[in-house]
Amino acid sequence: MCIELDRRIVESIGGIVMTYKEKKSITNILSSIVITVVYGLIMYQKYLNGALDDSNIFKLWAIIVLVFIPISIVARIIILIVFHILESIVQTVQGNDIEDEMSIVDERDKMIHMKASAIAMYIFSLGFLIALATQLFNVSNHVFFFVLITSGLITDVVSELIMIRYYRRGF
Repeated sequence: MCIELDRRIVESIGGIVMTYKEKKSITNILSSIVITVVYGLIMYQKYLNGALDDSNIFKLWAIIVLVFIPISIVARIIILIVFHILESIVQTVQGNDIEDEMSIVDERDKMIHMKASAIAMYIFSLGFLIALATQLFNVSNHVFFFVLITSGLITDVVSELIMIRYYRRGF
């Protein structure tokens, strides 16, 4: 009752009340973009400085991608741990019990994740086809990998946006 009253007050003022899962999705979106852009800029700067051997383009991109994967995983884990700690602190200060919202995964949550995963698969498949199409027109192999990585980032962002939309809409 008290939480509903608080939400009505916030919504009447024009604010948006977000659930834990929506906040987590936004955190995932921002972390995906920041991690990919920062890593891309670092690798591009190394490439310009000649620190990366570009005599074999496929080896160069294999190194770039294989180094990016563990860096991205570790960074996301750290970001989600910090997010969870901060969200727990905020909810505790507000007098809410965050454990209930975080630990409950019902059929609706599973359906939202399945729908978002299916749409994400289609988006990445389209990005992969576009990346392959670049090779039909004798475009640089760098463009192929750039399109592939960009489509992965777009897939991740769109997947999280779809989950936010379904959580808002009620699926």
